[in-house]
Amino acid sequence: MLRRPMPAVRSFLRVLLRGAIAFTPIAVGVACADSASEVTPTEDGGDRSDAAREAGGDRDAGERPTTTCGITRAYFEGCGNAGDLNCGEDGFDAWCAANDAAINSEAYRRAEALCLTDENCDGAERRACEYARYNDETPTAAQRALVTAYCETCDPSDVAGCETRSTTYDPVKGIKSVDDIFVAAWELSDAIVDQMRTQCTGASAGPDAGGDPAACAKAFAGCAADVYLDRLPDCPK
Repeated sequence: MLRRPMPAVRSFLRVLLRGAIAFTPIAVGVACADSASEVTPTEDGGDRSDAAREAGGDRDAGERPTTTCGITRAYFEGCGNAGDLNCGEDGFDAWCAANDAAINSEAYRRAEALCLTDENCDGAERRACEYARYNDETPTAAQRALVTAYCETCDPSDVAGCETRSTTYDPVKGIKSVDDIFVAAWELSDAIVDQMRTQCTGASAGPDAGGDPAACAKAFAGCAADVYLDRLPDCPK
């Protein structure tokens, strides 16, 4: 069974989702995507999908894999961390398929296709690459709606500024400047962000909403983490 993140970190969605990219089973478990969708970046930043690809079976000898799970497996193997693949090397591909169907956004898949390389074995460099990639993405309607609802709840005096800050990565400030709403908006599926908008913003956000922005952000992170954990699949038996 998948080891769920400990309760102590549940209130911090950023830590939960990215696991500080320390190469541990929990970190891999919440960061990997599925090979059920083939992701081949095009010159205009788009992608091509082929649901017929099987997990991990998309690579000819000597070629870089084209599906997200295949890319992820090759990345961890190339960086000498294959033992940290979530659910083990034998269970990873099946788990990854279930995880992608439940969790990941197209923007996240495209970022992984570009950033999971041997040059980014260092976790900080990997995250910097992923976060910078989102500056070239266009949010979906659901992602945009979540950010707007979050800003209207937690920073109502500067909604427009909050929206920009919540979706833009500043490489000068670095990866530690990335907050929970940024990760939630860019890396999770529309179904999840819709649920987070409904359950974790506005009147549903609780007594901290509209008061202290920091307390409001923390309340959102805790609520969003619960939504996320409810979708996180277990390892195959």
